[in-house]
Amino acid sequence: MFDSGKIVTAGDAALFVAEAGKADGVPIILLHGGLGCRNDFLPLAKHLAAEFRLLAIDSRGHGRSPLGKGPLSYHRLEQDTAGVLAELGLANAGIIGHSDGGIVALRLAASGIVQPRFLVTVGAHWHLSADDPTRETYQGITVDEWRGMFAEQVEAYEAENTEPNFGRLFDATKSMWLGSDEHAYPGASVRSIKTPLLVVHGDEDFLVSRAQAFELAEQVEGARLLNLPFASHTLLEDSPEDVIPALRSFIASQSQPDQ
Repeated sequence: MFDSGKIVTAGDAALFVAEAGKADGVPIILLHGGLGCRNDFLPLAKHLAAEFRLLAIDSRGHGRSPLGKGPLSYHRLEQDTAGVLAELGLANAGIIGHSDGGIVALRLAASGIVQPRFLVTVGAHWHLSADDPTRETYQGITVDEWRGMFAEQVEAYEAENTEPNFGRLFDATKSMWLGSDEHAYPGASVRSIKTPLLVVHGDEDFLVSRAQAFELAEQVEGARLLNLPFASHTLLEDSPEDVIPALRSFIASQSQPDQ
């Protein structure tokens, strides 16, 4: 479904964007998690393609997008995404972001750079305190361990990236995960989000706590929360059918401005 697409250049970013679904449907931008790619959304996209125009972006360094120079940060990915949406004329598209993609989406909505018609975050941190156990998890993981756990993911990256260097990408992504400055997690800035927000959380998510999801929904006025029992961090890949009813209801509840 997301095999073909095009490179969209914005500033120093050259991001691969694949499109599928209903050409005249409400546009939805799909932002994947760290060390993943656009294809992570395939299980969900199969449920949405008949109704919506889907645009899946490989973030900098991931999938078919080159890493380029300089460090990774959520701020940099935010700027990359905003530039691509401007180039495509889709600054008001809906956004579904998983994990790192959700963090980028929160930063985008909080910044006001774009005005998405709705925002769905799945397994996304809005802040990461110094004593959060997830920091210890990120600190301890090594590139060899990642290769062992996600061999198919790494092989797919090495097969399609134009400048494959998984070690460099891993180090850059890990540094981003551990960031704590203004270029890292959005933190209190989420309180400025006016975009309708649906926070999706898997109750068995080993990275993002239940408290994180509840707190995010409380920070953003009018936000909705979907907490799925027995679901993991990768719930969109594992059981997208459990999310679809609430997702459709949420999208339908939003106004539909001209595209």
